[in-house]
Amino acid sequence: MDVRVTANERLSEVFKSVKSGDTVYLEKGVYREDSPTEIYGKENITVKGNGAVITGCAVIDGVRSKYGESAYLIKTRRGLDIQQLFVNGKKYVMARYPNERENEILGGYSPDAVSAERIARWKNPSGGYLRALHDCEWGGNDWFIDGKNPDGTLKLRWVGDNNRGSGFHREKVMVENIFEELDAPKEWFYDKENGFLYIIPDGGDDMLSATVEGAVCGEIFRLKNCKNVSFSGIRFENTKRMLFCSEYEKITRSDWAVARNGAVYMNNCENVSVIDCVFSGVGGNCVFVDGKNSDISVVNCDFSDCGASGVCVFGNQECVRDLSEWGNHKTVISDFEKGPKSDLYPKDVLIKDCYFYNLGIYEKQSSPVTVSVCSRVTVDGCTIHKVPRAGINICDGSFGGHRIQNNLVFDTVLETGDHGPFNSWGRDRFWSLGGVDGGGKNGAEKRPFATLDAVETTVIYHNMFCGNRGFGIDLDDGSSNYMIEKNYCVGVGIKLREGFLRTVRNNFVLNAPLDIHCTFEKNDDVIENNIVVYKNPLSVYAQNKGFTTKAANNLFVGASDDILSDELFGDNKNYVCDANDINALEMLPKEIFFEPVEMKFGRSDKPKPETAVKTGAETALTETDGMVLILPDESVRSMAGLSGFEGAFVKAISQNSPFYLLGVRENDVIIEINGKKTVSPKDVDGKHGINSVVVSRAQKIIEFKKDEQ
Repeated sequence: MDVRVTANERLSEVFKSVKSGDTVYLEKGVYREDSPTEIYGKENITVKGNGAVITGCAVIDGVRSKYGESAYLIKTRRGLDIQQLFVNGKKYVMARYPNERENEILGGYSPDAVSAERIARWKNPSGGYLRALHDCEWGGNDWFIDGKNPDGTLKLRWVGDNNRGSGFHREKVMVENIFEELDAPKEWFYDKENGFLYIIPDGGDDMLSATVEGAVCGEIFRLKNCKNVSFSGIRFENTKRMLFCSEYEKITRSDWAVARNGAVYMNNCENVSVIDCVFSGVGGNCVFVDGKNSDISVVNCDFSDCGASGVCVFGNQECVRDLSEWGNHKTVISDFEKGPKSDLYPKDVLIKDCYFYNLGIYEKQSSPVTVSVCSRVTVDGCTIHKVPRAGINICDGSFGGHRIQNNLVFDTVLETGDHGPFNSWGRDRFWSLGGVDGGGKNGAEKRPFATLDAVETTVIYHNMFCGNRGFGIDLDDGSSNYMIEKNYCVGVGIKLREGFLRTVRNNFVLNAPLDIHCTFEKNDDVIENNIVVYKNPLSVYAQNKGFTTKAANNLFVGASDDILSDELFGDNKNYVCDANDINALEMLPKEIFFEPVEMKFGRSDKPKPETAVKTGAETALTETDGMVLILPDESVRSMAGLSGFEGAFVKAISQNSPFYLLGVRENDVIIEINGKKTVSPKDVDGKHGINSVVVSRAQKIIEFKKDEQ
């Protein structure tokens, strides 16, 4: 049966009478929804848009008048939960400090956002919000402001969205939804108790006649227990920001806490498709595939200017055997069965030919595509750019089988640190056997259990990753069972940290190194037939004895012959070539076999990266007190778990060094000497005596004191 719907009908009411087998035609118009449309237990339903725009915005009516010199007041309904506001279709900004600055972290930040002087200006900040980066820049952290403490500091209540502690960066922080900060054009503040909406208009907006819309609904369709349902040709637009309207769940031992909601949400569904749809101005997640689902597809959709993630595929935590959390690391395995504990997880999900641009406006621990506790997710032919963190993120090894192919990913990690266009973690059952150390120890003990959770191999094949910070393909903290082949990395390389069974083959890396960090004993990685064009093509730190990496037939263009003596290679043949010597290229042995990479990535109708190269500057060495020191770079920061690029990395140390005698070792980062912060290697000086040294070692802070020796 055909069901035709017009824009003056509420979808939440219409779908109560839609029956299995119906085709629903949404006629052209703007559908304003103030609550989610629930579709439960339906089968064989087709929903087609014909110029239909579904928005979570309500028109804000009421008496309007001038307020002060520059603002206007609308006396409207009380008790609304307005999280985004639009005037004549333009997005306005919730009253904030500092005022919005485009293309900056958090839209602008300031260390005095929570200073005593600024807080004293606020009569009652209760109801305000604090948004910041995580204290190590590993995503974001956010708080409700519940008023002031007796000492004048803010009374804060943590919301999310991080799983690595609730600390916030003391410089990269801002506050919003505080009346006294209403002071700039396009800013607004809503007094929920009295129903007063204050707006400072942009220059061209006449507030006495402008159309004012407040986003009050964050989810449009919620599907449960459905089968064979498709949505096509629909524009989802301007929904409520969900950051301060959600409960966040900490996910495995990833860095993520996630809110299980989305403009299109599905649970326990089979064969659901979202095709040729647009998600624009969505305040939270766009599509959320939650728990048991199979054969889900999101194809040829555009996602732009959204608050959180694009497509989230998350299974239930109870599916993971011997589940560990950051506050409870299990250091023994009690369940040795492979794979999931139950079937409450998504499998066979396709995300194809989609375009993702400017996501993560509010939630910095977000990603255009992110998955956790699921199986066989394919991301194929997508273009992804302008996001604060990773473009594609895999939270854990459970349960693998994913395929990432033919994508173009660039302009990522724009607001956070220590990450890459593609990022994964592998902190699975094996990872903390023998104790959590973060330095790649106890590999032989862990090796037999490397694929208990990462059951199927994840393939990263024929993608283009571009950038000028972080790591193009960042296999972090134990990521295991990966095949990485035929990728083209520009300005960002390939990183392997801890983990087992990674094959890196036939990739082309330009202006970035291969990063090999904290290698496990018996790791069984293969690095072969890659071409790396970079003066310093290897960034190898904290190799553990007994590693079994096979690194052979790699070509390093523009590097010195010294690189071939690296212990990573063992007896395997690798080659160096002058980038400007054509004859030398022709004389290379036949063992170097590199298959050409077809230069076709992502959506052909979408933008391409303009520039994505690192400077290639050589790291300066400092020799002092029997040590060779360097200033931390991206690689050292990641390896050591630093919050920034300050300190002195110990590249080599003599046993006669006074620092060695106190306890400092190779691969430590000296961050404090005698109570004074170490900003760079130039600050290291033992000539006047050393009483105490603080180092970062394998992502742990350790202090050595002379009187304790």
